[in-house]
Amino acid sequence: METVYETSLAFHAQMICDLLVSAGVPARVDGSYLQSIGGEIPLGNAVRVRVEPARAAEARAIIAEWESAAIPSDDEAAAEAEAAGLGAGNPPASS
Repeated sequence: METVYETSLAFHAQMICDLLVSAGVPARVDGSYLQSIGGEIPLGNAVRVRVEPARAAEARAIIAEWESAAIPSDDEAAAEAEAAGLGAGNPPASS
């Protein structure tokens, strides 16, 4: 397995792993338990997302595209939510 992403936070690694899996690239997170045993000791980028070597370039391209995506402004996000019927004027249906 080849490392395509390193971080010190397990939830970042899991998010990237989920991104890759949803794009059809099998991936796994290694080292996520090190964060909990490290406590106050900085462990650096000990949590890694790994893929098969043949899929590493593809995985890195997916990660790079995700990292370069524009983050919508609050107004843009509100407009998208409103268009999807999730705006403040449309509370969720209760059971």
